[in-house]
Amino acid sequence: MFFVEKRFNYQPDLPTSITCWSYTGMVFLFSMLLWLEITVFQVYTAIVFVIFLIAAILQITRRKIVLEDDGVAIKTVFSMNAKKISYDDILNVEVEKHGLAFTTKYQKLSVMMKRKQVEKLYETLENNKKVRV
Repeated sequence: MFFVEKRFNYQPDLPTSITCWSYTGMVFLFSMLLWLEITVFQVYTAIVFVIFLIAAILQITRRKIVLEDDGVAIKTVFSMNAKKISYDDILNVEVEKHGLAFTTKYQKLSVMMKRKQVEKLYETLENNKKVRV
C-alpha cells in the first residue's frame, strides 16, 4: 500500500542520548570557559560556540524516523549509522513511557519521542496493518 512518506523526530535511547548530549555540553562549557578566562572577546570563543550550535542543531534535526513504502528508516546524525527495518522484520512495536520500542528478528531498538509523535507513529503503523502491533 502506497502512502505519503511520514517523518517523526526522535532521540536515541536514554544512555546514548546522555552520552551524545554530554559531549555536546562539553563543547558548550569549553566555549564558556574560553569566554570567561580570556576577558576580551576572542575569535576562538565564537568559533567554539558556533561548533556547539552546529552540533546541537545537527543532533536535533537529523534524527528522524521515516515511514517508507517498504519499511521504517531510522536516520541518524551520520548517514553511515542509519538503519532500515523492513515491515516484515518487525515483530512488535511497543509504546514505552518516553518513546517507542521496535522489536525485530535480530534486535530491540528503543527511541525517545514526544508523546504526541509516539501516538501518531503507533497509530499510523496500526492503521496500515503493515506491522503486527
